[in-house]
Amino acid sequence: MTRTYATDEQYERWFMAECCRCGRRKHKAGHWPDGYVCRNCSDRAVRTRGACPGCGQDRALPGLRPGDGAAICTTCAGFSQSFDCSRCGFEGKLLGGRLCERCTLSDRLTALLDDGTGRVRPALVPLFDLLVAMDKPSSGVAWLALRHDQPGNPSQRLRQLGLGQIPLTHDAFHELQPWRSAAHLEELLMASGALPAVDKYICSFQRWLQAIWPTSRTPSTSGFIEQ
Repeated sequence: MTRTYATDEQYERWFMAECCRCGRRKHKAGHWPDGYVCRNCSDRAVRTRGACPGCGQDRALPGLRPGDGAAICTTCAGFSQSFDCSRCGFEGKLLGGRLCERCTLSDRLTALLDDGTGRVRPALVPLFDLLVAMDKPSSGVAWLALRHDQPGNPSQRLRQLGLGQIPLTHDAFHELQPWRSAAHLEELLMASGALPAVDKYICSFQRWLQAIWPTSRTPSTSGFIEQ
């Protein structure tokens, strides 16, 4: 990638600084009232939530109160920037388009689970709802980016599900590789109700059978489904 600056000295001067929170010299993520902050400290700070000791409002608390260093809201800390999501207004870490992590996760899942009509495949709506509602949407965003350059990664599997290229059956998932990621997705589908519940030990046994027994002779898990 071509640099937009001429020298290493310019890069150091324009993009690097000592973080006011951790004291390390790292890439600048922003200039806050207490100084330059790195990305790690910025992410940690904007995810801190609670009642602001300054105004009493329940908000994100990225600021630090002079004197005792208590976490305070952006208003009390004198921030010039906002951390409000441009769509839902939630205050927290912002990603592309100034969207919060949950709105970002929702958009990415909508695109992956699209059945070709511009909407989430109806049979997968329970899975979509389960994932979007997770306590830490940052974990969902990270999961979708996992092993993005390798076959069978989570995003690829979800896209195949959305297009109907993977049948919504336990037997279909027991044939997928890598088996660990396939098993995790199968468990999510069961938790959401998109797949009938089957004991996870039976699922593991079925995968073992799949590896040692020709596919045409492998017994189905349909007889093991919990009622």
